[in-house]
Amino acid sequence: MSDKRGPKWPWILLAAVFLITAASIAFDKYKARQGPPDPLPSEIKPWFGPRNQLGLEQAAQVAVDGARARLALNPEEWLRQEVLARALVRRFRATGAYADLAEADGLLDKGMAGAPFPAGPSLSRAEVSVLAHRLDAAGKGLKRFFAQVGEPDDGESAGAWSLKGDIAFQRGDVKAARLAFSRAEEYDNNAAVALRQSMLALRTGDPDLARRRINAVLRAPKLSRYVKSQVGLQRVTIAYATGDWKAAGTWARFSERFFPGSPLAMAHVAQQKALEGDVAGAVRQYEAILAKAPLPEIMDALAFTLRLQGRGAESRAWAEKAGAIWTERYSVMPEAAAAHVVEHELALGDPAKALPIAKADAQARPHGASLILLARAQLLTGDARGALATLERAEKTGWRTAGLYLAMADVQTVLGDTDAAEDAREDALDLNPKATDPAARYIWFGHD
Repeated sequence: MSDKRGPKWPWILLAAVFLITAASIAFDKYKARQGPPDPLPSEIKPWFGPRNQLGLEQAAQVAVDGARARLALNPEEWLRQEVLARALVRRFRATGAYADLAEADGLLDKGMAGAPFPAGPSLSRAEVSVLAHRLDAAGKGLKRFFAQVGEPDDGESAGAWSLKGDIAFQRGDVKAARLAFSRAEEYDNNAAVALRQSMLALRTGDPDLARRRINAVLRAPKLSRYVKSQVGLQRVTIAYATGDWKAAGTWARFSERFFPGSPLAMAHVAQQKALEGDVAGAVRQYEAILAKAPLPEIMDALAFTLRLQGRGAESRAWAEKAGAIWTERYSVMPEAAAAHVVEHELALGDPAKALPIAKADAQARPHGASLILLARAQLLTGDARGALATLERAEKTGWRTAGLYLAMADVQTVLGDTDAAEDAREDALDLNPKATDPAARYIWFGHD
């Protein structure tokens, strides 16, 4: 027996060495992929700008008033029209007032029409068009920008290539988006580029890269409180996508403390309370936010939370209030409001009303998020096979999120293919171990 066993030991030892070496290499690659750990919230410092939401809104108002007064001195000058438009967009970002976005949109149309080609507010035109989800108009603005005779500075070039990436991403062309963002990074490796690259990485199944990009921005020295608070909320989104609810709570509360008074940051904290089991506290916080900032997205979050608690009458009351505001916003800027209206109707209203809006949005912006909403609308209106085709189309674009695979599992269940449904749920859980946790239904902000 000993003669037979002896020669095998070297091979066993050699195999063990190979296994240990392979494991070490794999672990080193994993560590490299993970990158450095998250910064501590206490390590993050601001640079300049308003200290809280009130200061942000006051600064935005001062900028709008000043730009409007200067435009009154020469109403046909496109540069003054552009300055007011950009001030209005800053106020829109601060308050969510769609009237400001609509006015900015109109001013830029006038500026483009009144300026001799290829001059004019072309980059601002493209930026606001992307913000309003009008991709054709954005593309025309960029074409005019690149037709300029003079060489743009690096910041402008980075902005233009970033917008090209935004357009490609929303059109479902992940490869073109990645290339455009890389080109933007060559001109100016700034926070705006990094945030775009982070979201692209997250939605295409690479949360580690998404987290590293965000962490670099959080560590950057020259960014305002408002910007870093918003970046913190994107870090929350990454945490939700990977089922790391503890990290989500850390960064939601960081954003709330770092930039006091932000309705969106406070709403993330309210949502986190529900995830942590304090649903009553979440409801109270949502109500307190809405008393000062009656934003329809927060009304929707509250209405859905109440619905999950079986408080139907209260849920319907808030849903009706939100629905009225979304209807008004849709009438002012339909493309900008479309996805919000669809979400509202699917969760709290009438899926049949959502369906045509979802179809139009997915036709204009055929990326994963729009296609998943369309598939949900198709499923809830009885077209399961159409929903499956829509989700397969989303997957072919490179979209990889737990939300996509959960939607696919729902569709396959209705179609009676239990094996395919189970496979889809496993794919979702591979990306997000808490994807099927009942408490995950409370995630309204930052879901995928």
